[in-house]
Amino acid sequence: MEMSQNEKLDAARYIEADQAHVWHHLMQHQSFAGKGPMIAVEGKGLRITDINGREFLDATSGGVWCVNVGYGRDRIADAVCKQMKKMPYYAASGGNLPYIEFAERLTAYMPGLTRVYISNSGSEANEKAYKMIRALAHIKNRPEKKKVLYRDRDYHGTTIAALSSSGQQERKEWFGPFVPGFVQFPHACCYRCAFNKTYPGCDLDCAKAVETTILQEGPETVGGLIVEPITAGGGVIPPVAEYYQVVAEICRRDGVLLI
Repeated sequence: MEMSQNEKLDAARYIEADQAHVWHHLMQHQSFAGKGPMIAVEGKGLRITDINGREFLDATSGGVWCVNVGYGRDRIADAVCKQMKKMPYYAASGGNLPYIEFAERLTAYMPGLTRVYISNSGSEANEKAYKMIRALAHIKNRPEKKKVLYRDRDYHGTTIAALSSSGQQERKEWFGPFVPGFVQFPHACCYRCAFNKTYPGCDLDCAKAVETTILQEGPETVGGLIVEPITAGGGVIPPVAEYYQVVAEICRRDGVLLI
């Protein structure tokens, strides 16, 4: 991308302003000393351009995997612009047409599920799921059935409850005390098996550990279990094919909602 002389001259000012006023999450700010962070200014397709005119292939989809359709999609931008002018927002205590249309189309791909709650982030979505579990415990007159199990190595968000249910200790350091009611069970990484066994002769102990954890806590106290379908930040770990069949059956048997 060709940059104007004014844009090039502005680069130093923006870097200085960034270092003075912006708090970058997950980063040691001292690593920016003397050079500042990479500042993205434009994207097209899979490529982004920084404030110095350098072009990069974005293999991380926006840095956190949330621009999967690529940058500069006119059809999406035009649709968003049109809706922003017509009705930018209304609380979900009422209805709005895009929400209704999206929910209707999404549930067509979700056999057995009929309703959709839209949130702003994964952390918020998981927090809402935890609140649903606790609300359901009261509705069914089982107020003690509120605990949520989570898997070692899995990541579920940066809010305090979502972080409490994440199995990545390096992300948790410094941020305790955490919310009570969340219990960890072993990971499903065959390469470093928590049970020192080798698949397929392992009897799927990693999946059966869910049942062990539920029994240890008391089935009457466990209301939910949350997992990343494929552990992402904890190592990109897809469990073996039979894993979720076993886990789902355990959850059904013990009345535990699987998130």
